[in-house]
Amino acid sequence: MPDAERYDLVVLGAGPAGEKGAALGAYFGRRVALVERRPEPGGTSVHTGTLPSKTLREAALYLTGFRRRELYGMTLRLDRKRSLRQLLGRLADVTARQTGQIDRNLERHRIETVRGQGRFVDAGTVAVLDAGGRETRRLAAPAFLVATGSSPLPPRGLTFEDPDVEDSDRILDLDRIPHSLVVVGGGVIGCEYASIFAALGTRVTLVEGRDRLLGFLDAELSAALKVSLERMGADVVLGDAVEGLSRVPGLAEDALRLGLKSGRELVAGKVLFSAGRRGNTAGLGLEAAGVAFDEKGRIPVDASFRTNVPGIYAAGDIVGFPALAATSMEQGRTAVKHALGLAGPHDRKLPFPYGVYTVPEISMIGATEEELREEGTPFEAGRARYENNARGQINGDVDGFVKLLFDPESRRLLGAHLFGANATELVHVPQMVMVHGGGLSDFLDAVFNVPTLSECFKYAAYDGLQRLSHRGRGVPVEVAAPLADGEVLPPEARAWFVGVDLTDLSAARPRPVDVALMDRWRRVRFTTWSFAADGAGLLPADVLRDGAVVAIDGPQGLAAPGRKVRAGERELRCAGKTPDALPAPGSAPYAGFVRGSVLLFSALRAKGLDVLGEVPRDRAVLLEVYPADLWKKWAGHALPKKQGAEGRRARWDLLRGQGLELPKGADEITHDELDAAAAALAAYLWATGRTNTFGESPSWDPSAGVLREGFLVSL
Repeated sequence: MPDAERYDLVVLGAGPAGEKGAALGAYFGRRVALVERRPEPGGTSVHTGTLPSKTLREAALYLTGFRRRELYGMTLRLDRKRSLRQLLGRLADVTARQTGQIDRNLERHRIETVRGQGRFVDAGTVAVLDAGGRETRRLAAPAFLVATGSSPLPPRGLTFEDPDVEDSDRILDLDRIPHSLVVVGGGVIGCEYASIFAALGTRVTLVEGRDRLLGFLDAELSAALKVSLERMGADVVLGDAVEGLSRVPGLAEDALRLGLKSGRELVAGKVLFSAGRRGNTAGLGLEAAGVAFDEKGRIPVDASFRTNVPGIYAAGDIVGFPALAATSMEQGRTAVKHALGLAGPHDRKLPFPYGVYTVPEISMIGATEEELREEGTPFEAGRARYENNARGQINGDVDGFVKLLFDPESRRLLGAHLFGANATELVHVPQMVMVHGGGLSDFLDAVFNVPTLSECFKYAAYDGLQRLSHRGRGVPVEVAAPLADGEVLPPEARAWFVGVDLTDLSAARPRPVDVALMDRWRRVRFTTWSFAADGAGLLPADVLRDGAVVAIDGPQGLAAPGRKVRAGERELRCAGKTPDALPAPGSAPYAGFVRGSVLLFSALRAKGLDVLGEVPRDRAVLLEVYPADLWKKWAGHALPKKQGAEGRRARWDLLRGQGLELPKGADEITHDELDAAAAALAAYLWATGRTNTFGESPSWDPSAGVLREGFLVSL
């Protein structure tokens, strides 16, 4: 048995956490040994994870012209016979450069690299084993850093033995781009690969057992990602799980059958399981050192990354969330600072940025809205969208946005959340502001190049200040507080967008109309309005006079009483559900809705509102929309029935992805409120020049004085 060699610090694992931790210790003159079982340093980050997946992402975006699809209206098709390795032509060069850079960093700091498997003999000694399991050296030290990373966790009851069932470490070795792919797990890895393969043209289904993707993110970012994936053609299945997998013999494609807990069956040519990873604790001898770890191989640590054993620290993937390369690096540095007594008394615990390389990118730093609400911390939000930014318009990125959360009194920055192109780069601007304890004034005083996406920070700060300026002035800011029944908009609120979900006037127990009130910042409040049987009291005159844009879900074609209400629809080959003549109350399905719709618009015309074929956006007062068709257009496919929990969740996600601040969660909002909010969004999009879509095809018969869906009323 060899004598133990003495070091100040022994590090196990040469991934991001181990390398940076070892380098920091050596920088301060400590004698450091780094034990690595791989032939080359870098860990999963360099060889199977971060760099390969990001290289594939860039190849997919470049070769398919994805970033310019919306701008130039063209899509490039890839040869599916090409292997992913062919798409990763630069990966070998990038990997070689990175491993070479790591080796040079270790040499520059005079860190001794020891090849082999490290295993604790006791709390102060590590044995090094060669590939055959023979002990070659013993290393002793007062401080150890365990940074051995993680490996894919096989799903319960299933294995990776099928050649078409992949894990995140093997997915890049595919011999061709798959025709169809089911991704199991909506964490960072699953969402990244789901978006990458969707960009490559693969038919992707993403299955996540929780009720939202990437649960650690601000809910608005999670919702925006779901919407983006669905627009790319992916099917996102939430709140469900895979319970079985079988193969249909003789099929070249879609040969795998996956049974879900809900009873739904999925088919695919390939399956990627990314529902978790386990820490690489096997063979480390942690039991001999007394180091605790859980059933997934994760080592519990405190804020300084200390384990339960004095002198032994852990960092990186092996400690669990967030398991990102950037955070792992800083965890390694922090652990070593504490292990070697290098942490100063005034060291601040600063938030780490999170970067998720989906298509598009996601990044955040600091607190989320949900965390602030749970803590009871007062906050306000400021937003800026790429679609209003010159660089965003040049790039054709209409979905991206920046959201700043700040203290309403001190205006100190509490969190920043970014969705869209270059989000992982842009997040470092608010990071520097938070590091120095800054706030909105730092963004307002900064001069950003034009045109750049960075300008969004300035305008998000202005948006936040504008929201603050309206507090206490009659314009509602706290979205959770509904208006009283019959309450009208304040006179100064001239940029309101009102969505109305009409009810059945002829019902045995008529209920009030659901109304969504949305301001220019897309903050929504819900209220109800009651009205008389002639529809005259539905829209208070103040609403129209004050310039609000109102969108009404009829939900049927509109005409004067007694006239045929479906002639226009028949001419347009979009016949509806109702009879030709205005039915008597209770005589037919939807009869009450039809009567209410007709009576309402008759009452509006009686008030002197003119029916116009075309109305300038700045003069528009009222339009009719069909939420059922709007939902389909926005999602790119039919959604589950709105009455069910899944349907409400899908619609709630769509609205959140459009930047709406809703006062209710997906589990408490009603489908009528969702339709009202959709109508309000349609009014906003129309008034701001972002859409001409109302729902079904518009029709107007001026000779008959008939108002049909999609046409506007002006004072």
